[in-house]
Amino acid sequence: MWFTRFVSVLLLMCSSIVIAEDDISGASDDSLIERFRGSWIVNYQPPLLTDYSLALGGVEKVNGVERLEREERISGYLKRISYRVPDGNTTRTVFNEFKEQLDKLNAELLFTCHGRGCGSSNYWANDIFGFSKLYGVEQSQYVMAARLPGVTAVIYVTERGNRRVYAHIDFIETDAAARMVATIKGKGYVELSTNALPDMDLLKKLVDQLKKDNVDIALVVHHQGETLATANEIGISKADEIRRLLSMRQISGVEVFSVGALVPSVLNQNQLTVMLVSGASSL
Repeated sequence: MWFTRFVSVLLLMCSSIVIAEDDISGASDDSLIERFRGSWIVNYQPPLLTDYSLALGGVEKVNGVERLEREERISGYLKRISYRVPDGNTTRTVFNEFKEQLDKLNAELLFTCHGRGCGSSNYWANDIFGFSKLYGVEQSQYVMAARLPGVTAVIYVTERGNRRVYAHIDFIETDAAARMVATIKGKGYVELSTNALPDMDLLKKLVDQLKKDNVDIALVVHHQGETLATANEIGISKADEIRRLLSMRQISGVEVFSVGALVPSVLNQNQLTVMLVSGASSL
C-alpha cells in the first residue's frame, strides 16, 4: 500500500509545478494552494505575526476616503506570495483554478467579488497587499477570501494595462496543527519543515490527531546534494536522525523515508524539506 501511495504522491508533486522563470531568492510556495501552471514568484514575505485586516467586502468611498465595506481583524502568521502569470492566460482562468483547489479542500467561502464590484484596484494593490505591481484594470480583477481549519487565504488576481496578469495570495495561519491536519486530509500531503528537522511538539499533535481519525502517515525526507548519490546519503542520515527523535519522544506509528534529491520540485531552493504524507485510511 505504502509503495503505491508513495509513488503516486511523488508523481503528483513532480507534475503539478511547472516554473517558466526563476522565483525571487528565498521564495517558496505555500503547501495549501499550488501555483498556476508556469507562474513564478515576483514578491514574497515570509510568515510574520500580524494583526491582519481581513477583507469581507469590496472597496467603497465615503466622504472622499476609500475603505473596505466590511472587514474582520484576525491575528496570525501572515505569508504573502505574488506570482507573475505566463502571457496568454486570463484573470478568470487563474481565479477559477485557485477556487477549484479551495473547493476540493471544502474551504468556507467568506467573500468574493469581480470587476468594478471589488472597487479600486489601486487600493487593493497598495493599501491591502502592499505591492504596487498588482494595480491593474478594475474590470478584470477578482478577489476571494476563504477559510480552512487553522488558516485563511485571500486571493487577488489582476491584469495590468500592459496585459500582464498577476496573482497574489495572503495566507494567515492561526493554528498550525489544525491547518496541517486539514491539508493532509484534503491533499494527501503537507510540508512539515524546510531547512530544519521537524518540530517534534507539533508533529506529536499531528500524529495524535491523525491516529484518532485512523489516517496512516509517513515522513518523507528530501535533501539537496552536489550529486544524487551525496543527496541520497545525506537524506538517509537525516531520516535516521528523525527516527531517533521520534523514539526519544515516544512517537510511534510513523514511518520515515528518504528520496534524496529525486523530486526537485519539492525542494525548490531549499536544502532540506520534510513532507508528511498520508496513506489510505484504515477504516
